[in-house]
Amino acid sequence: MASKWQQKKNRQAEAALERELQAGGNSADKVKDQCSDAALGKGEEQHYEKKLTKEEKKALAKAKRDAKKKEKGGKKSGKSKKVEEEKKDDDAAGALGKLSISGVDPNSEEGKREAALEELSRQEIVVTYEQKKGQLHANTRDINVSGVSVAFHGKLLVEETDVVINYGNRYGFIGPNGSGKSTVMKAIAARSIPIPSALDIYFLDSEYPARDDITALEAVMQSNDEVALLEGKALKLNDAMAEADEDEQAEIQEALEDIYDRLDQLDAATAESRATTILYGLGFTKAMMQYKTCEFSGGWRMRVSLARALFIEPEFLLLDEPTNHLDMDAVLWLEDFLSGWKKILFFVCHSQDFMNSVCTHIVRLDMTYKKLRYYSGNYDTYVQTRRDQDMVQIRQYEAEQRDIAEIKDFIARFGHGTVKMVRQAQAREKLLQKKLEAGLTPMPEVDPAWDWSFPDAGQLPVPVLSIENVSFNYPGGQELYSKVDFGVDLQTRVALVGPNGAGMFVECLIWVTTLVSHQVFRSGKTTLIKLMTGDLNPTKGQVKKNMHLKISRFTQHFEEKLDLTMTPLDYFKQKLMPEEPIEKIRPLLGRYGCTGDQQQQVMGQLSAGQKARIVFAIIAHERPHLLLLDEPTNPLDMESIDALARCLNKFKGGVLMISHDMRLISQCAQEIYICDHKKVTKYRGDIMDFKLHSRKENNKKLAQHLNG
Repeated sequence: MASKWQQKKNRQAEAALERELQAGGNSADKVKDQCSDAALGKGEEQHYEKKLTKEEKKALAKAKRDAKKKEKGGKKSGKSKKVEEEKKDDDAAGALGKLSISGVDPNSEEGKREAALEELSRQEIVVTYEQKKGQLHANTRDINVSGVSVAFHGKLLVEETDVVINYGNRYGFIGPNGSGKSTVMKAIAARSIPIPSALDIYFLDSEYPARDDITALEAVMQSNDEVALLEGKALKLNDAMAEADEDEQAEIQEALEDIYDRLDQLDAATAESRATTILYGLGFTKAMMQYKTCEFSGGWRMRVSLARALFIEPEFLLLDEPTNHLDMDAVLWLEDFLSGWKKILFFVCHSQDFMNSVCTHIVRLDMTYKKLRYYSGNYDTYVQTRRDQDMVQIRQYEAEQRDIAEIKDFIARFGHGTVKMVRQAQAREKLLQKKLEAGLTPMPEVDPAWDWSFPDAGQLPVPVLSIENVSFNYPGGQELYSKVDFGVDLQTRVALVGPNGAGMFVECLIWVTTLVSHQVFRSGKTTLIKLMTGDLNPTKGQVKKNMHLKISRFTQHFEEKLDLTMTPLDYFKQKLMPEEPIEKIRPLLGRYGCTGDQQQQVMGQLSAGQKARIVFAIIAHERPHLLLLDEPTNPLDMESIDALARCLNKFKGGVLMISHDMRLISQCAQEIYICDHKKVTKYRGDIMDFKLHSRKENNKKLAQHLNG
């Protein structure tokens, strides 16, 4: 006996058939299927809704949210899988044109991300990662991505590693020269891995453009785009507040408070004061702040970019060697400023003292195993922690190797004896197989200890080089040095410190306005070195040099010493050592860290640190009596800085260095001279005394600046 509902369904089917027949339709087969389904009871679920449990309701709501996000273009969720971000185009301009054609605004967040990904593709940087189930919460401020691999021109830099970056931490990113630190930072900055949309990213990797329509101060205060972006975020969060549960409302409220605080900071009434304070801390005078950015050298425009990044205060700030273009006073100010950074800071730096003051965590790129290793604490804590971990790992490795050797020895001795011993040997063989399948403890990565050395060029009678009553000024400008007396011999170990030419900036602008002049006035210390080498002539007094004196220089533009279209091996063979066999050139390059494939790689493709090590190999070939080093640690990693320090301490000639690296100065310099107030004066104390004294003086000057 059919139910009333089924009878009703049958009558509906018959009525539908009658209507189709009257309309001339022929759907007998369709009606037959409908009648059959109705007879079997199908369709009852449409009339009798199942009562859902609380868990099922939550699951249904989540499924609806996921479906909605998927419709808006979200990534496909499912089981963990590899997602490869690979976008191919000819250049960045093509990428922007492609965005315009597709209807994406190039100035929007989505447009900027797409352009950044296109740029990665153009540079042949490929990023893959493991996609997790579920969607990334929009308001989270931590980054946690597994299975990340980054390849550059087909070479893996990191493989199947974790990227874990938490809000409120300051990370120092370290690793050997050429290991791929800058490439990994580019990949993160381009959002090629899942990064919460609430985190705005600022990656400082280039100088501010040379423009004739904007001053340094105006460049730093350009924040209209950010104000509009923040107001848009606040509007979206307020809309989301109505549909959020209690936990989500608390997170949204916290995000809104941060946005409103940031909008208060960008208020025009206080913005100029903040901007001038940052610029002053980085070495700009009030007059310099009003000059157009085209009137600055590349190093000073990099300071403008750094000031802008600090003024904007992004949620996630990435810096690549931020101290490279700064003098010691500016480094000390930046050290204090970043020590109070409350958001995410991720930076590459090779200054031990700077990282000790700033970092709460260290991330090391393990070049051997292609992993990112994480350590809590500053650099000194990292060194101790890593030493302890390596000792434990070495003990475990040695214990496993002893066990394996004993098992193999037992199998070899008793594998063919009595039945009992054979069985024991077979059992040991199975145990060995299980150990191998489970994986053995690897040896820890060992940092290279390069054996750099500069050959002894022989002795020279005193005086080797003397500056006698020297005064100097550029044509039309005021004196930069006045009645300077200074001498150098083969026992000299001097570090020159002082401001990077901020005081002489205005005088040099009076002289000329060409790009060449901006390179000349960059540093008073560099000007002194050029007087010593004869690149500049004193306006008064004289510079005397021994006629047999050989001087080698390492400048901040050290790449000019190389032909970047050649390989290191070809350069040495064709230009420096044409009479020597290749077998003698290879060990020389290898001693300075240019080994294996690097020797036959075009130098233009090498990292700055790798090119710097080749320059030091050239200096060794030149066999100088006197070394003049201008910021030699800027491109070098920690191991290379230590190798340079050991090399300088063994060197039989004289050394005069300009550096803000406390580590190198403390290891090598026997005397410190200050270049300031038109004089070169000896400082009574060591470099740490000078640092404390400079910090105290800087704080006084900053307080005076703030008080008008």
